[in-house]
Amino acid sequence: MVLAKVDAQRRIYIPKELAFKAEKAIIVPFGTSFLLIPVPEKIIEIDVKTSIQELKQRAEEKGKDEAALKMKKHEQN
Repeated sequence: MVLAKVDAQRRIYIPKELAFKAEKAIIVPFGTSFLLIPVPEKIIEIDVKTSIQELKQRAEEKGKDEAALKMKKHEQN
């Protein structure tokens, strides 16, 4: 686990050990924590028939599932 600093303006400084390559990120509230998702520089557009609302819901569920799985693995170590 790595500790990140938060300054008076609520900016978060991500330590170099995490190798976070993106310039932008999505922050998703996850209980009392937050999930930080890097946004790729080049976004690939796709044509789907699913609504944006449904896609957002699916992405949030998948992000929460992945975060829970990582937390579980971290607790086992």
